[in-house]
Amino acid sequence: MSDTKVLSTTQVVNSIAVLLSFFIGYKYALKKNKKIKNDAVALAAASTSGDANLFSSLYRDCKMVLVVRNDLGMSKGKIAAQCCHGAVGAYQKAVKSIPNIVKAWDNTGCAKVALKVNSEAELMAIKRAAETRNLNVCLIRDAGRTQIEPNSKTVLAIGPADVKTIDEVTGHLKLL
Repeated sequence: MSDTKVLSTTQVVNSIAVLLSFFIGYKYALKKNKKIKNDAVALAAASTSGDANLFSSLYRDCKMVLVVRNDLGMSKGKIAAQCCHGAVGAYQKAVKSIPNIVKAWDNTGCAKVALKVNSEAELMAIKRAAETRNLNVCLIRDAGRTQIEPNSKTVLAIGPADVKTIDEVTGHLKLL
């Protein structure tokens, strides 16, 4: 009698499954690696050809500024809520009108800075200066249900945009 063992059906099926999984994973890894190499080649070509905008536009320093009226006597919670309205409103506009800047802002941490002004006139002057530079702006007016008069201009969100451009408009303001 010979010492030959016959594999069971379960062992054969399991062996085929392991081999199939290995080959599928291997093919997937090759495809993924090829995409990574192609992206790296495109990035290198852009930077060596003088067209570094591909890289620099995705990683330039950007921020959003929230200019808060300090003369209204809003509580900290009210200021926080108004700033949130401004940030969300500015973001929603920016996604539609300047998506490349939104990507750069997102890639660099979504910086937001809260600054203060002491009057509606000062707030509106900042808004006009931002609009002159074609910056994304969102002016928040309160509904007047809690602490302040209806239709009061509370916060001006500017950006996201290049730090340098926003600083041209708001660099003289103090932190909130």
